[in-house]
Amino acid sequence: MSQLPLNAPAPGRAVPFQPGMSYGNPTRRRFPKSHVFEFKVGVGRDLSAMPTQVDPLERVVTTSPNKYKMGATLEGDGFLETDFGKQAKFVPSFVGLDGKVLRFFAQMTDNVPEARSDSFRDRQFTILYFLVDDSIQVIEQRKHNSGYMQGVFMKRHKVPRAGGASQYEEKDFVSLHDFVDTPSIMLYGRVFKLTGCNNFTAQFYDANGLPLAVQAVQVAGETSQDSEDRGGFKGKGGGAKGTGGRMNEDFDTAKLRPNQRAGYRREKFLKFNNKVLRFYGLWDDRKSMFGDKRHYVVNFYLADDALEVLERYGINEGRDPYPKLIRKSRVPKRFHGLNGIGVSQDDVSDKVYIRDMDLQVGETIEVYGRKIMLYGCDEFTRHFFRSAYGVEQPEDCPPPEELMEFPLQTEPPYTGFGTEEDSIASFYRLLPRPRAFDALKQEELDKIIFRWKAKFDLDLMEHAGPDDSKRRFVVSFYMSDSTVAIYEPPVSNSGFLGGKFLQRQRVRKHGTSKTESSYLAHQDLLFDLPGSIWINNYPFVLLESDRFTLRYKNKGNIASLLSIDSIHWKIRSGLSDLEGMQYAFEEMDPQKSGSIWLDGFVRVMQDFDLQLDEDEMLALVQHWDKRQDGTVQYQEFVEAIGALH
Repeated sequence: MSQLPLNAPAPGRAVPFQPGMSYGNPTRRRFPKSHVFEFKVGVGRDLSAMPTQVDPLERVVTTSPNKYKMGATLEGDGFLETDFGKQAKFVPSFVGLDGKVLRFFAQMTDNVPEARSDSFRDRQFTILYFLVDDSIQVIEQRKHNSGYMQGVFMKRHKVPRAGGASQYEEKDFVSLHDFVDTPSIMLYGRVFKLTGCNNFTAQFYDANGLPLAVQAVQVAGETSQDSEDRGGFKGKGGGAKGTGGRMNEDFDTAKLRPNQRAGYRREKFLKFNNKVLRFYGLWDDRKSMFGDKRHYVVNFYLADDALEVLERYGINEGRDPYPKLIRKSRVPKRFHGLNGIGVSQDDVSDKVYIRDMDLQVGETIEVYGRKIMLYGCDEFTRHFFRSAYGVEQPEDCPPPEELMEFPLQTEPPYTGFGTEEDSIASFYRLLPRPRAFDALKQEELDKIIFRWKAKFDLDLMEHAGPDDSKRRFVVSFYMSDSTVAIYEPPVSNSGFLGGKFLQRQRVRKHGTSKTESSYLAHQDLLFDLPGSIWINNYPFVLLESDRFTLRYKNKGNIASLLSIDSIHWKIRSGLSDLEGMQYAFEEMDPQKSGSIWLDGFVRVMQDFDLQLDEDEMLALVQHWDKRQDGTVQYQEFVEAIGALH
């Protein structure tokens, strides 16, 4: 006797089977809630109104006849009759047919009444039939310079056969049976002439015993391997390599392209999350006008097959810091222009995107019309291709750095307007800046002024006057700013007005033009005297210099340059009592040795007020300290001075 459920009324039970008087099943774990309406792939479906017949297309139909043999026949009610006992396990259509799309190629002819030469226009279309929900999408193939909108011609939805179709009657909508053994199909009153289909569509109809009036053709822009299995890796040898860990070898073609299945995406995310293939690329477009050479980092995310292209900048490259050329997204292999207005990327289902098998060192990929040559990758990328596909990535082949010879940019000549510093500052900067000024250095150099006594060089002067030989000048050179000033002392009844002969300014070297930057420096004036020099087209002879200039030129030692005879004559002319000087020397020598120390000798010279400066006194001491012992033979000194008349 079978056991009754706990919540069912048992025979002879006194408690009535009413709410509150029944027993629940303690072993129950699931409490599903029934529903009669749902959304699938953006299409609403009323489950209560759907037919109860089981369509054989609800099962996963294989395109491999050797693996699954389906002996089914077509009956009059439009369904296939088969032996379910011999079939495989039942699989719902939203699982088995998810990602399966039938592709037909069609042609439509439009009248062009406004054209004079050609009154008809042939337009090429791709009709996509989605098996999961019997929806249809029509895409017009792009033609360059066609003059009309192209792309998605009809968005994806279920197409009714005629007006007034009911959403509860499947026979009122276009189905896959409408493509059987017909050369054309009508959608919303437009007749599309079928010209072909892809290999998957032909195999699908052939496996289900449904004839087609068109033959399978090669899809433009795809290889036969892409249209059949969309898998495998093309090595340099040209053969398809094993898929390794990414795809099993016995993978059925009816289960290809499962990227829209939530389970597959979740499994792929958990397996390849945070795993990124990194390649280094180069885009060289210098052959075109205004072309450039750019380096990129190409990142391929294995979790969602998205591609990212990052900019690589060198040091002091001078480019705006835009970090990304392409953000993380799926990139098509062939870019045929942007989608039409109001058309998203999900509406276009016939694009083939770049995958990991398309990336290889030494090959070129096209990223939205920009051809990027991959010349290297990281170690993780090499390990991934080695373990997943059994392929070794080639060695890095970085492009050689070309030696770029940039023209030397020279300073332009001085225009003559304003100072030369102001003119050259406008060349280096759009907004000129004043010349840097070092106040401390300027203060030190401002104390250094060289002076010379000069006259005209009449031998070099072309138009010399009769009185020019009598004129004398003081030439001053200022080290702080390398300027020159000339002063002419006034002379009574000379006929020349004394004063400033040349105002303080920078002086160009003789023989240079205004456009040349060449000025007199202190090295041009510190030469052996007498000597000639041109200043503002006037020839001058520098006769003698002051003591500061002489000391600066000889690095502080000028005693050897002074004439000892001239110093002796200066002492003799300034000394009126020679015997008094001898008496002063004898007072300094109590031992009567005939010599005194140098400090005593200098003190006697200062007591007689002979107007000897420091340099003359130093020269006198160096001359009379003959034994280099710090003493002076004063008797010989007095006799030498007395011998002068």
